[in-house]
Amino acid sequence: MTTRFATLLNRLTLTLLLALGLTACGGGGGGGGGGGGFLGETDNDDELFVTVELYDDVGNPTSEITSTRPGTLLVRITRKGPNGAPIAEVVVKAAASIGTIVPASGSALTDEDGEATFQITSDGTQGAGSVTVTVDGVEGGPFSGELNFQVGQADVRLGTFVDGIFQDGVIGLNADSISSGGTALLSLSVVDADDALVDTVETIRLSSGCSLSGTATLPKKISTTDGQVQATYTDKSCGADDEITAIVEGSAATASAILSVASATANSVDFISVTPESGLISLKGTGTPDRPETATITFRVVAGDASSEGAGTPISGVLVAFELSTQVGGIELLNSSGFTDQNGEVKTIIQSGNVSTSVRVTAITENEEGGPPLTTVSDPIVISTGLPDQNSTSLSTSLLNVGGALDFDGKTATITVRMADKFNNPVADGTSATFTTEYGSIQSSCVTSGGACSVTWTSQDPRLPTFNQDLVKTIFSPGYRCPEHKGSKGPCPSDLGYTRGLRTTILVTAVGEETFVDANGNGLYDRNEDFDNLTEAFIDHNEDGLYTPEQGCPTNAGAGCEIAGAEETFVDFDGDGRFSLNVDPPQFPNGVYNGSLCPPAGDGVYCSRELLNVRKDIVLVMSSQSDFYLLLVDLARNVRTVTEQGDSYNVFVSDLFNNRPAGGTTIDVSGADECEVVTPVESITIADSNAIGAFSFPLRTKGKGSVTITVTPSGGTPLITTYTCNAPDPEPEPGDGGGDGLSTGG
Repeated sequence: MTTRFATLLNRLTLTLLLALGLTACGGGGGGGGGGGGFLGETDNDDELFVTVELYDDVGNPTSEITSTRPGTLLVRITRKGPNGAPIAEVVVKAAASIGTIVPASGSALTDEDGEATFQITSDGTQGAGSVTVTVDGVEGGPFSGELNFQVGQADVRLGTFVDGIFQDGVIGLNADSISSGGTALLSLSVVDADDALVDTVETIRLSSGCSLSGTATLPKKISTTDGQVQATYTDKSCGADDEITAIVEGSAATASAILSVASATANSVDFISVTPESGLISLKGTGTPDRPETATITFRVVAGDASSEGAGTPISGVLVAFELSTQVGGIELLNSSGFTDQNGEVKTIIQSGNVSTSVRVTAITENEEGGPPLTTVSDPIVISTGLPDQNSTSLSTSLLNVGGALDFDGKTATITVRMADKFNNPVADGTSATFTTEYGSIQSSCVTSGGACSVTWTSQDPRLPTFNQDLVKTIFSPGYRCPEHKGSKGPCPSDLGYTRGLRTTILVTAVGEETFVDANGNGLYDRNEDFDNLTEAFIDHNEDGLYTPEQGCPTNAGAGCEIAGAEETFVDFDGDGRFSLNVDPPQFPNGVYNGSLCPPAGDGVYCSRELLNVRKDIVLVMSSQSDFYLLLVDLARNVRTVTEQGDSYNVFVSDLFNNRPAGGTTIDVSGADECEVVTPVESITIADSNAIGAFSFPLRTKGKGSVTITVTPSGGTPLITTYTCNAPDPEPEPGDGGGDGLSTGG
């Protein structure tokens, strides 16, 4: 081989010199088979000759390696020719396009024989490649050349040892069969042609029908250690004879085995879920992409205790039948039965009818143990419109009277809207509600969950009308009149007028439908059934129930109603720029029902399927923190500063705008000297309220001395007022109160 290779090398050197014009800057060359060489010229005309040869693991020249038979790459550097003097301590680098070079650095120094040695191992990729050898660290270098080789299939076999004898093509199993949910241990050995275990790391790919379908677990790849490896097979719901296959990567070696997996016995069928998650679907003919008319119900069949950890073992291929709890209105199942999948799950789809109701689905499967059928029922599925209707919309607040909202920014109240549909079922989750407020600020919207959602109202400017602030009524306004007393100023339990101070109306709207009376109970609107016709929504500043700029005021409204409502605004739902009464005077002067329950035959004839805004509003009082006023009034409506024994009095408390103190404010009445308080008998705590007018409570004393009234707002400065207590005196002349009787705090 060496003689033939030297002849080849001489011819190759000559060819390369002629074809490539090698210079002292570098060189090149290559060869197939076992080796090749290349020539490099130095500046001192001292030619270097590099011999590259590939040997197998027993020292024979080769052009092929495998995963079990790596190759040895021998690089020898001599002067002028292959038989010249060896050159030691020259840096040689090797890089392979396929396979792996050892050492990993890809570099080595030539020894005293001018030789550097590398190993080329398989990386699992088969095919032809080349190794590039570069000689560096010599004058005129570096010089490089290539050697072609091939990575072929390993000459190995795959199987298992039984009693010391190798069984080719057989996967070793610790048992031929396992129970449902059981585990089997697989054993594999990789040997050479002499049945000796290989010492290389071999990768084995595993697969089986049940592992591919997800009804069993099996590692996809395993690697040998000293030619042997084990793996675990675990049943999930295979229930059949499963063929397991193993293949050594980069070779033709395969092995297989058949594992018998027992079928699981179903002992539980469970309801898993319903989609949509809300369990609400629309009446037939009223659905939208957001409010579907169908629901998907999922059940699961398992073996073992479904309530225990792991929830039992899912069973595939089980036939499950479905039944409805009611078919009223045409409810139907789109599939009356089905087979469980690899996860033990089976689904059915329910189609709504045209009657609002609640329905459940029962799942039934045969009991393989011979007992009664296994059954379970789903959660209820509600069939309804899912749209809010007017009389099922409710608005509430955490505080009706927000103490200190007059004086401070940042006081808050939580505003909650609750909405249900015509059948008083909660609206579909994700229904949007929009908010606006007269004074202060409020978050713009929220979306429902379980039929409700909340936003936060916060105190800040504005607190009074934009253009009519000078018309806002106070307890000192000119022309003051209070039905409960004859004074010309002070707190009054009655309304002082429409332009009220520090009362903010909050409006919520949502897309929905009008309310009607379903006289015949068919779940649809029929001609001539009573309904509540809605105008476009508006924010009602003067609290009279009408959109004042367009509708004016009620006929019995007092003075100032129209001015108080002059700044009202409406929600232009139809976008025409005008407030709509939602009527058609020539044909329908009282309007028509708007809603999804208008049947298609009636749409545009006696009702409309076009939706509108449902709405509700609520009033918050923005009361003072500490600035309150107190008035003592007798039963003849006279303002007093003195109490007389045996007489009854009323005490009125309010802020400047005649608003009562916030909820939680306490009122304590105590007597001094010989004055005894008969009424009230204990401390008063004012309840949270948005009622119009001052807070009022009765007072009676006996004996002489003084009586002190202390009003303590939550977090505010107390208002302390003292009156004289007298023994019985003649009745005072009308209007004689001994002064204006007005006590001021702050």
